[in-house]
Amino acid sequence: MRTLLYTLCLTFFLFILPVNSYAIESLKLTDVIKSQGSGNIDLFKDINAPQLEQYRLEHDGTIVLGVDINEAASGTEKSSTQGVSIKNVVLTIDFDDGSQIVYDLMNNCCETETQTLLAEAPNTSRQQYFTLLGETGSARISSINQIQDVFDSTLSIVVPDTLYDPEYRTAVSAVLEIQLLDTNVNLGDPKAFYDYSAGFEDLAILSRIDSDFINDYVAGRDEAPMVFLTNPEPIVDLMAVTNWNHFPTADTYYLVGYEDLYPFKGDYDFNDLTVAYQVSYGLNVENQIVSIRSKAYLITRGSAYSHNWHLNIELPIELTGNLVCTVYRNHKNPEVSRNCSTSEQAYTGGDLDLMMFEDTLDIFPDPAGSLFVNSQALYTTPWNLKFFPGPKSEFRIDFDSPVMQSEVQPAPFDPYIFVLNTTQEIHLLEVDPTYQDSSGYPFAMMIPDNWQPPLEYIDTAIAFPQFSEFVSSKGIAALNWYNSSIAEYIVDIPDSSVWAW
Repeated sequence: MRTLLYTLCLTFFLFILPVNSYAIESLKLTDVIKSQGSGNIDLFKDINAPQLEQYRLEHDGTIVLGVDINEAASGTEKSSTQGVSIKNVVLTIDFDDGSQIVYDLMNNCCETETQTLLAEAPNTSRQQYFTLLGETGSARISSINQIQDVFDSTLSIVVPDTLYDPEYRTAVSAVLEIQLLDTNVNLGDPKAFYDYSAGFEDLAILSRIDSDFINDYVAGRDEAPMVFLTNPEPIVDLMAVTNWNHFPTADTYYLVGYEDLYPFKGDYDFNDLTVAYQVSYGLNVENQIVSIRSKAYLITRGSAYSHNWHLNIELPIELTGNLVCTVYRNHKNPEVSRNCSTSEQAYTGGDLDLMMFEDTLDIFPDPAGSLFVNSQALYTTPWNLKFFPGPKSEFRIDFDSPVMQSEVQPAPFDPYIFVLNTTQEIHLLEVDPTYQDSSGYPFAMMIPDNWQPPLEYIDTAIAFPQFSEFVSSKGIAALNWYNSSIAEYIVDIPDSSVWAW
């Protein structure tokens, strides 16, 4: 009894520990697939149960065999590409307790890296069969051993059962039967390519290192006809939007106000035109931009002048895509305006300079009949204290190829107006510093989305006493100047829950 216990412990030490702890090497097998296209391979001629279990565990419950293709180089088969197809594979394992387990291709136990559609002789109808591809020769530059030099394809057999367990059962034989497909060569390729026509095909039981090398090397695959991958890499659609990145956020907007008498300061009430806009990037799985969309709203028009409002985004010159742009006049009568097409347009690269609102005097009239909209003059009858939601404009551009975010002009981009009466453009100082007067007062300015503009003819510096300090310091001091206002000098404009319809 003590001797038996010692023997079991020694066996455990010699065989179980290496299974879990040590790397293994591939082994060329004695038996082969013969010239008749069949093979009866006795694995235990070359290995024992503990070793076979070690190979199985290294491949996570799969036994992987390497196949050296030795076909005749005739027709489309040549030294650089050869192939055979598999009709059936059966692995039979007998155990020391008298039990037997059979793993066969018909029950989806086995697979190779490639498949194709073939007709078995003498039939003409085609079915899908596993294939083995290879090439003639050896000494591959990137290989590190003879197995990698010679063997071309892999055959994987899923074996979920433990093959070596001294306390339960141990395999005493393992026989692999392989039958290659007799293809109907009279039908030409791919049948003629995947027939078996010469000598034998050598086999080896593989380590993970060697099986990975052989699968990555893909011997003969590039020139083989009608190849389907058994487990193709998932196709990643790089033009699909996986998430949206919003500027400034998904729930807020940039507000930009304009004083339209440039280069003259004028009344400087900064309500001549106020526009809210938001831009969103449609990103693919690699965080590249594949789409850009935007929406914008007119908030105030405190001017007798009319304007075209543009959103310009600098983009790479080689970029192309399709553009859809729509303008709606107001939330009660959302008819499409004339100034932006509702059909797809070709975008041919370079700056996306899109006129999102055209002729603001026409598309944003005051329903109460006044010259101004959402603006109020001091000491006048407050006919327009009611807020009127203005027009909305939307666009979306879908690119033909992804673009890196670093190649696109950063937010807030270039929102500018073209004053129809003076033919002057007015841009943000961040875009073009020339748009300021001699004292540094800007003619276009980013403002918070809770902005309350001054009354008509009230200078911004009067309505907001800290504004002058902000300007004179070139934006260093009084950063929150817009939070300190004189109530009787400003217009109560609602937040985006009202105007963002």
